[in-house]
Amino acid sequence: MQEAKNNQAAADQKVTEIEALIVQLKAEVELTRQAAELASAEQHAAEQQLEAAQQRLDTLEVQAEASQAEAEEAAKQAATIVSQLYRSGGVDRNLDLFLESDDESADALLDRLARMEKATERNSSISDKAEQAMNSAHTLGDQAESARNERDRLHDDAVAKAEAAAIAADAALTRQQEQEAQLEVLETQLAALKDTTTKTVAGYEERLVLEREERERLAREAAQNAGSGGGGGGGGGVSSSGWTNPLGGGYWISAEWWGYSGHRGIDMAIGSWTPIYAASSGTVTYAGWNGDYGNVVYIDHGGGLSTRYAHQIQVSVSRGQWVEVGQHIGYVGSTGYSTGPHLHFETLVWGEKTTPRPFMNARGIWL
Repeated sequence: MQEAKNNQAAADQKVTEIEALIVQLKAEVELTRQAAELASAEQHAAEQQLEAAQQRLDTLEVQAEASQAEAEEAAKQAATIVSQLYRSGGVDRNLDLFLESDDESADALLDRLARMEKATERNSSISDKAEQAMNSAHTLGDQAESARNERDRLHDDAVAKAEAAAIAADAALTRQQEQEAQLEVLETQLAALKDTTTKTVAGYEERLVLEREERERLAREAAQNAGSGGGGGGGGGVSSSGWTNPLGGGYWISAEWWGYSGHRGIDMAIGSWTPIYAASSGTVTYAGWNGDYGNVVYIDHGGGLSTRYAHQIQVSVSRGQWVEVGQHIGYVGSTGYSTGPHLHFETLVWGEKTTPRPFMNARGIWL
């Protein structure tokens, strides 16, 4: 590299080579990211299909139960009418009385027979209704069983695609980190070749190290100041139930739950590179790129509870890793579908997103 610096022709050639390598690496990064995003999209589509199948199953089960109840009610009504006819002695007995009676009793019997005929017709109608309702219940029951089997199949498919997406995200994150390290080396070399203020590559690299250390120091100070400031945080303390604020403090809420259409989380705005902490202990089930979430971490806390931390500039944990409450898991950023640095924080109960404020309040943490 030093010889290349001293030889302009060689330096120009080296610049061209490095620039070509940088273009190639960036293209590889994009392809890796697209592969992870495709796996994530397939997972999302599978989850939507599963949700639709569950809704169809729920509807069919409700309809089948309603038809069964209707059939049972109609059967009870028919049984009541049959019992009334039986207690009256039946039509044949009433006809004998009619032939043996005088005019007055005949009029009374005719009226009775008319009522019995209406009751018989009504009983026939109710029996038909009961049969139709029972047939409908059986049909709906069969449809519900088919829907249940389809739901189970889609559930298995969604689980498989979630696993594939997590593996793709792990691979993408690993490859991205490798590529970023390579890019840093190449870009340092390229900048050194182009730099005119520093005479040696070693001197230039030393200056870059000092500048990076200074940026990191300033970021740490900013994070510490944010954690000790006001602005709606819990101060980083852990509640008696084992939960803490994922940022600690210094942020402001830029979007509430349903702050805009489809927004099912809470946005905590603060500067990039602010540390993000696990809201409670648990297992990391996803860490990496995931579409609109950008770089995101999912944590399963057990008992049906889980949390998500989206738009990170850098993830600091990996899938399968156990994290303690308050453990550093990444840094605030603006990756994915985002208009500025913030933490998009989600809370879930048995996989269903729920309002973060009441969820955290119930656990002794105020966002």
